[in-house]
Order: sequence, then C-alpha cells, then structure tokens
Amino acid sequence: MSEQEKLDLRAKINKGLKQSYENLLRHKAALGLDIITADENGQPVAIAASELIKKRAN
Repeated sequence: MSEQEKLDLRAKINKGLKQSYENLLRHKAALGLDIITADENGQPVAIAASELIKKRAN
C-alpha cells in the first residue's frame, strides 16, 4: 500500500468516525439523553446531547 493510499484510507476512516459521532449526538439529543465524556482531569461528566450540539456549533 502506497503512502497516498494510506493517507486516503486514514481520511476516509476519520470522515466515517466523525459522521458516526454526529449521528450519535443527534440520536441522543432527539431522545433527550446525555453523552458521557471526560473533563480536563479525566473524570466522567454527563452532558445533555442537545447542549453538546449547541457548543459544537459555536
């Protein structure tokens, strides 16, 4: 596999992961659910999916 093929594959995988995350956020927001993420200290934090979508839009 050439370097360009590796870069193309990596870009395709990253695009798919981003789209999957966006779909997860939209789905959870529609159901009124939270997303569990980590704060700057690595501690788990629950954030409403709808709030996270608003923050990402800014």
